[in-house]
Amino acid sequence: MKIRWYQRLFWKMFLVIWLVSLVGMGSVFLVLSSRYDKDHKLELLEARARGQAMLMLERYEDGVPDWHKLPGRRHSIPVWLFEADSREPLMSGIHEPPRRALRLALTTDSGREYLAKVGLPREAFFVERMLGRLFSLQMVLILLVSGLAGLVLSGLVVRPIRRLSHHVRDLHQEQDLTLRADAGLSQRRDEIGELTREFDAMVASVEQTLLAQQRLLQDVSHELRAPLARLQAAAGLVEQRLAEDDPLMQRINRECERLDALISEILSFSRQQNKERPVEFSLNELCQELQEEVRLRQPARPFTLDLPDVAVHYRGARELLRRALQNGVENILRHTPEETPASLQLQALPGGGLQVSLSDAGPGVDEALLPRLFEPFVRDDSTSAEGFGLGMSIARRAVEQLGGQISAHNRPEGGFELRIQLPPAG
Repeated sequence: MKIRWYQRLFWKMFLVIWLVSLVGMGSVFLVLSSRYDKDHKLELLEARARGQAMLMLERYEDGVPDWHKLPGRRHSIPVWLFEADSREPLMSGIHEPPRRALRLALTTDSGREYLAKVGLPREAFFVERMLGRLFSLQMVLILLVSGLAGLVLSGLVVRPIRRLSHHVRDLHQEQDLTLRADAGLSQRRDEIGELTREFDAMVASVEQTLLAQQRLLQDVSHELRAPLARLQAAAGLVEQRLAEDDPLMQRINRECERLDALISEILSFSRQQNKERPVEFSLNELCQELQEEVRLRQPARPFTLDLPDVAVHYRGARELLRRALQNGVENILRHTPEETPASLQLQALPGGGLQVSLSDAGPGVDEALLPRLFEPFVRDDSTSAEGFGLGMSIARRAVEQLGGQISAHNRPEGGFELRIQLPPAG
């Protein structure tokens, strides 16, 4: 399943760290800057009002007509002047000062004391103040710093996790349980290092279990060879006393052959962990070899090939692919009548891959059995054909070692199809 960019852990961590940093640092900045701006504006207002009021009082004491009008000042501040003792306004016939006003005590050069009132400016709405802060240089710096912190912290966490993910993918693709994570991950003294060491320990345990299983299968198979050989020798001695067409002798020989085939399949199943060196070979020739083998074993069976006109060459483990196809052919020969048609098709896939399809026109496989068809020792007991349930499991292991995929299904028109998809040749 492909992970979308917004579902990746890196971006989730980055956004969380960035947003938390932005909200925390931004809130502190907004509170402090709002308080600083308010005090700064009050200081500026008081300085301007005090200077204007002193100028107006000097004109008032000098008896200048229209002393409250200051020529040359377009943006004068509304100021209300009063006697300090009587609180009588110096200007009559004007409206009252606002309730929210700044009070200033003034003393002129003549020693007289006055009181000045200056109206406080209307406070800006919260949204206006917020927008003003957001587009300030300090807020841009906060955004950059918090974003950089989010990128660094996310990279420190996600990068080793990604390396561990690549290691797991390599382990799955190469099917090599001897692979271990690099020392840079396993030697870390944090949770990621602990996770890497636990994962390596798990892989080592699985490797030991599979090796023990493989050794057990090989040991049991080899141990069965000796009594089987003695049994076949004893059967030869008994055959000398009985006629060759004796039913009991035929049953003994058939069971000996069946036991020998079972041992061969178990050995083949256990040896599939051994890797083969990739070679370049012709898939057309491999398919033709399988066709010749079918003709030798069952001459009456119609077995056709659907191959490209140009020979298809592939680089990989030829024996593994032959073994997978051979088990598929063996499945057809055992479970379908000899007159049942079968075919082997080879076609190229987009992207450079290949698909090999092996199909027949037989009765197919029970639908309930299809999901478990590639498990060891699983077979269709409803058919009378002999088999041990290892052929499809051997085919699956072979295809997986090639890096491909194998699937099985019943065809809509009737019959069974085994489909092998191979990756582009490496």
